[in-house]
This record gives sequence, structure tokens and C-alpha cells, in this order.
Amino acid sequence: MKSERGTMREIHTERRWAHEMVLAILALAAATWAEEQGDSHAGDVHEQEIVQLNADELHEFGIEVISATGGTLKVYLALPGEVVPDPDCIAHVVPRVPGVARHVHRAIGDVIRTGDTLAVLESRELSEMKSEFLVARARASLAQSSFEREETLWRDKISSEREYLAARQGLAEARIEVRAAEQKLHAIGFSETDLDGLAFHVDSSFLRYVISAPFGGVIVEKHLALGEFVDVEESAFVVADLSEVWVELSVYQKDLSRVRTGQDVLVVDTQTGAEAWGRISYMSAMLDEQTRTATARVVLANDG
Repeated sequence: MKSERGTMREIHTERRWAHEMVLAILALAAATWAEEQGDSHAGDVHEQEIVQLNADELHEFGIEVISATGGTLKVYLALPGEVVPDPDCIAHVVPRVPGVARHVHRAIGDVIRTGDTLAVLESRELSEMKSEFLVARARASLAQSSFEREETLWRDKISSEREYLAARQGLAEARIEVRAAEQKLHAIGFSETDLDGLAFHVDSSFLRYVISAPFGGVIVEKHLALGEFVDVEESAFVVADLSEVWVELSVYQKDLSRVRTGQDVLVVDTQTGAEAWGRISYMSAMLDEQTRTATARVVLANDG
């Protein structure tokens, strides 16, 4: 019996100890929760503190107090682009007659003006066209004199009408030959003044053909060297007017509804940081089959 009672007391003691441990844990948890709640309320009190600044302090720190109102938010869209010259301002300068370069006056990067001499050729074909014109003009002059003589004789009843008509036909044919020879020279750039001053010479000027700049700009390509033969199908120079350039932007399909003509665009060079403002002047109506993008064009002045 003593042994059983001793055992019962031990069990009762262990249960009491366990009960006290549970109460201690609950008390510790309650204390921790109270501390956290106190810190939270303390933070709320701290956040609700009001900072008051006078007019001088607001001015010093650049703070402006205004009433909240409605407005419009601007949405910016970043797009990749490429700067290219205006295709209408690029000229592939080809000679209008074949020839051999005797003088080359310009190089890549040179700034030129309209009419500047780029190179001088010696052309056998040009010499033949000039000779044809001069011969036709001389024949026309003789035909004119013959016609005037026959016309006078016919009116004076000295010669027959047949001879008069033959002289008139010869004059008409001579004039046609002159006109045909003139058109050939006009086609390669000769003016009426050039034709009036044209005459037979034995020097090299009779073979001389000048390649001139069609407009002002910069020489971006050169395919002619001294002594080189150049044909009418070969580009001797490429001239570009870079006073204005195009910026072609690639507009992704998902952004098509956000881009339209007339929008302002800030063009930024990612390499140098240079910036320029422009406006979209053209928006393509078709998507590129490979990239699935449309092209938006911005025209920029290139004064520098």
C-alpha cells in the first residue's frame, strides 16, 4: 500500500509540474504579444507625427503645396530607330558619255555646291557628237545660202520652180540634221550657250566632258581614279544632301495603336547622349514580314 501511495503522489506531483509549465508558457506568450502590440501602437503614434514648416523653410527646400486636381498623364514609349539619309537627296552621279578620267577634283567627305566640277573626262564619243553637230550646222548654213539664191532666181524667172523646190527641200533636211545633233548634245547636258560657242578645235577641249555636282551636299562615295575608264552605267560619285536626315523607328505590333503621325518624338543617341526633338511625319501602313514591325519616320534638321 505504501508503495502504491508513493507512486500516486509521484504521479500527482508530475501532473502539477506539467500544469505549471503550461501556465508559464502561456504567460510568456501573453507578455510577448503585449510587447509587440505596444511597439505597433508606438509606431502608429510615431507615424502620425506632423511636421510643420513655415514659408521660409518651404521656399528653402523648394516645396510647393497645391490642391490635388484631375489631369492628363503623358505615356512615353521607347522604340529603337536608325538615322538614314533622305533617299530623295542622294544622287548617284554617272557620266552621260563614256570616257577616261583626266582630272579628279573631289574626294570622299568633300562638301560641294551645285555645279561644282567633280571630274573631267576625255571622251571619243563626245568628240563624235560635237563633230556631227558642227558638220550639220555647216551644211545647214550652205543649204540656207543655196535656198536664198534659188528663191531669188525663181522669182526673177531665171531658174525653174523645180530647182527652187529642191533647194527648199535641201534646207529643210539640213535643219532636221542640225536639230537631231543638237538634241544629242542637250541630252548630255549642253546648253544653247554651249552650242553657240562650239567650234572645231585641235586641242583637247574638243574631247573634254565635265562631271558636275547635281546639288549641294557631301560626297559619300567615290568610284573614279585618275586614268580610269568609266562608262555611262557606272556611278562615279555618290552625293548626299545631309541638311535633313530621317529617323526610322521600328514600331512593334503591340504598340501600333499608340503611335500616329503628328506625335512629338525625342530622339536620343545612345552612344553620345545627343538629343533632338522631332515629329512623326509618316507611319507605314504595312508590317515587315520578317520583323513584324511598322516604320515611323521622323525628319530632323541636321544643321551641325
